[in-house]
Amino acid sequence: MLTVIIPVYRNADAALRLARTLISQSLPDGHSLEIIAVDDGSGDNTAERLTQAQIPLLRVITLSENRGRAAVRNLGAKVALGEILAFIDCDCLPQSHDLLARHVAMLSQGCVASCGPTSGREKGFWGRYQEAASRRRQKQYENGVPYAGTTANLAVLASAFFSVGGFDEGYRHYGFEDRDILIRLSRIGEVVWCAEATMQHLDLLTIKSVLVKMQRAAGPSAEKFSGDHADAYRALGFSALDTRLHPWLKALGYVTAPLVRKAGLLDRVLDQRWVPYSVAAASVKTLSALAFLQGTMVTNQECSLGKQR
Repeated sequence: MLTVIIPVYRNADAALRLARTLISQSLPDGHSLEIIAVDDGSGDNTAERLTQAQIPLLRVITLSENRGRAAVRNLGAKVALGEILAFIDCDCLPQSHDLLARHVAMLSQGCVASCGPTSGREKGFWGRYQEAASRRRQKQYENGVPYAGTTANLAVLASAFFSVGGFDEGYRHYGFEDRDILIRLSRIGEVVWCAEATMQHLDLLTIKSVLVKMQRAAGPSAEKFSGDHADAYRALGFSALDTRLHPWLKALGYVTAPLVRKAGLLDRVLDQRWVPYSVAAASVKTLSALAFLQGTMVTNQECSLGKQR
């Protein structure tokens, strides 16, 4: 059996859409499907809507309080019946009817985990930007970096998942919990990249939403990851932007803070024909780096660009 685990927080529509799509996935002979949606203390009618939908194969688990992505995924894994666990974010959809089968095929060849690319829904700048990000991740895998994937599109042997202790629930805030578990999985077996198993990310991106995530990831999660995996943190390039490690960078953070706060104005021009994609992408990458740098200067999770779970 294969169990798909979907973390949900105040997004019943997306979770229902994903669950309905998953039940039409084709699986290899001898494999059945189970879907578990874990409501991470939404505090609204999310769990009720998921239950009332009565989608075949879907089980709904509800937490009374918000515990974060790592804890939610662990809870889903603990009650799962599958020998294979697939983790998919609720704002994503498989791009093919055999995405799960492709992950199963990879796992049947002896690896412990299979990651796949993620594409965007937009056809303009943000679509190209997300596809470029996936290509960079694939290249990292090809260059021997097994922790380049994300838990938006991950399948893992349940035995391997529990062998490494599941997700580290110390990653209570946004970011780095996926890289952490992939590093630990790579120590007990092979983590592979399944280029044919593409997941589509349905959220519409804006420059502000991207920069908020970068600032949030730079907080406690990045600090924990840098302590747990200093070499990986350095190899990924985050160490060079961390003011906790390089206090002199704070001056750059203060000087560029107004630029990051006003970055939302870029959304008006990113898709304009007169703006070369290379220039737009370089601008977003630079602003993302500055947002991360500034996030390392914030001592709490109220980042300067706004709130985000």
